[in-house]
Amino acid sequence: MNPCSAKFKWAFLCLACVSLASCAGKTAGEHLADMPHWMGGEPAGVPPRRGTPEYDAWMAARAQEAARPKTDQTKTDQTKTDQAK
Repeated sequence: MNPCSAKFKWAFLCLACVSLASCAGKTAGEHLADMPHWMGGEPAGVPPRRGTPEYDAWMAARAQEAARPKTDQTKTDQTKTDQAK
């Protein structure tokens, strides 16, 4: 095998890898988001990405939770009656 042929094969292999990766249309972060957690993807409970409808719904739910009164009378009444026993 002559050296020119080996260089041509390596150049073709590198060109094929680069062109294949560019055709994927996804960034590395998007690939990681789609992978399962055991394979190195994002863990469960990660908020959705910005700009998606899921993110808008998640932010609305967070705002609603923040606006909710933090004191719950039923829980405080139950603890008082449990302590009296």
